[in-house]
Amino acid sequence: MTTNFLKFNEDKTEFFIAIAEHLKCHLPPVRLRVGDKFIPPADKVRNLGVVFDSAMCMKPHITSLCSGLNLQLRNITRIRKYLDHNTCHLVVRALVLSRLDYGNALLFGSTSSDLQRLQRIQNWAAKLIHRAQKRDHATPYLQELHWLPIRERITFKIMVYIFKCLHGLVPGYLSSCLQLYHPARPSLRSASDATRLSVPNTRRHLHFASNRTFSYTVPKSWNALPKSVRNSDSISSFKRSLKTQLFMH
Repeated sequence: MTTNFLKFNEDKTEFFIAIAEHLKCHLPPVRLRVGDKFIPPADKVRNLGVVFDSAMCMKPHITSLCSGLNLQLRNITRIRKYLDHNTCHLVVRALVLSRLDYGNALLFGSTSSDLQRLQRIQNWAAKLIHRAQKRDHATPYLQELHWLPIRERITFKIMVYIFKCLHGLVPGYLSSCLQLYHPARPSLRSASDATRLSVPNTRRHLHFASNRTFSYTVPKSWNALPKSVRNSDSISSFKRSLKTQLFMH
């Protein structure tokens, strides 16, 4: 900061420590010194529009996201009678769907109850476009709009990252988290699968925390895709095949 003639704003500086709940009791007191001010760790911080919490469960972010999107949908509902179908569709995609998709890869591994809160938002948006009743089932409207549900949208984003990792289209620090699978015996059937990823072993007592990491959960989901999808020859064909595959589930 000194080299670039910059100075921290102590009043806007915050930090947090990501640690499992059961380990917090072993954490010694930590304070960050910035200039003449000592800053204690916060329970949650916002960075680039995403709220990170010390437990990394992303629940505060989902709460903040739902609050903002509920407000947007209520405002659109008030003017819905003045909008035709296509215009309403564009407005919802710009104000609602874009925010549901922003940073959604960070929600990979979130609890079903948290994701269901976001799913209700998406259902409301789909029914709003089609002028459906509140009690109508949202699935037919989601399919007509060709919208993947929330959980599948997250999976779609992650799998696209993996495809880019394997084809050198992302920074090296992300690609280095993944390793191609090399079986101990070349005669095994899996040896012919050039796009299969290696799944690292995790220590049992850390399983709950480690099974949400990028290097562990992503290879399992990637390997579960059909070989024909993983072997797509371009990013555009991969996206088409992947979306079709996710709709089938």
